[in-house]
Amino acid sequence: MRHRIRSGFTLVELLVVIAIIGILVGLLLPAVQAAREAARRMSCSNNMKQLGLSFHMYHDTFKRLPAGANQQYTPATGALANYNWYGYSALTMVLPYIEQSSLYNQLRWNSHHYDGAVIAPAIVSPLAVSRTKLATFLCPSDKDAPFGAEIGQSNYGVCFGSNIGYGLGNTGEANGMFARAVYKKFSDATDGLSATIMLGEWNKGDNTGTTFDTSADWVNTIPIGTLRPNTTRRYPTLAELDAVGQAALARGPSSHRSVAGLRWIAPGQYNSAFNTLATPNWRWPSLMSCDGCGQGDSNGVFPARSRHPGGAMHGMGDGSVRFINQTIELLEYQGLGSASGGEAFSDTTGG
Repeated sequence: MRHRIRSGFTLVELLVVIAIIGILVGLLLPAVQAAREAARRMSCSNNMKQLGLSFHMYHDTFKRLPAGANQQYTPATGALANYNWYGYSALTMVLPYIEQSSLYNQLRWNSHHYDGAVIAPAIVSPLAVSRTKLATFLCPSDKDAPFGAEIGQSNYGVCFGSNIGYGLGNTGEANGMFARAVYKKFSDATDGLSATIMLGEWNKGDNTGTTFDTSADWVNTIPIGTLRPNTTRRYPTLAELDAVGQAALARGPSSHRSVAGLRWIAPGQYNSAFNTLATPNWRWPSLMSCDGCGQGDSNGVFPARSRHPGGAMHGMGDGSVRFINQTIELLEYQGLGSASGGEAFSDTTGG
């Protein structure tokens, strides 16, 4: 009697194989995702390194750093000044040093940065220039922002220091390596360039206005007088920051801005600048004091943020790049944001 030789798998065997494959895929996916994030983080670090070097080359050429807002054209008077929203960001000024000389040379500084008109001798408008997307200004770990294909975006900017930021001008509070209308030098960083934050990153907004994203959007019309220095302390305390942060969280769903990272050419915070009042990836939404200000041209709390797990990338004054942990002690981080506070720390990574 001949016996039939069984071929193929039984249903039970097939289910076992499928289960084993599922387990292997489940084990593999986190490793793949981690590897992809490691590659994106490396790319972000390289972008930050390139920007840091560009500011050093700019300083070597002009013997000073660019201001937070440069060559501002005032339509009412037809004059150039350094005091308002109309001007050009620090990122704009280093375009020649990131292999974007042709883009930089299209600007003629005789109009404000979002003017759509072409004014001779320019052959294109500043607005047209600003619509160029540059990979050097974009963190690959961040989400794509629905600003439109022809809107130049940004995840990086200069550090205004541990202060409320945009409206301080040349005052004692403006303790960062950059200020809106002030041209500083590396020699002003008396704490040491390796211990002073020069650059940082943030997350782009979703540009909807309907969804409140606490990791990217900022809230307007939040009183911030309590965050300014007083006779008892130089920087705001954790409790003071928590108070305004809670107010921002409560107000955010009804009144917030979703345009962080909209234009690299603009001088406002979260377009080309941030501050170090609060630690990276602050638990509360970012905020500003102004109601009518549309793109970060206001005093406020605009901390570094990222999609990298655990912290955010920072460029130091010496051109090095540090990933600063979001659990860093507040006062230490505020000291790192100040260029001349007299603080001394042995660790600039925060863990």
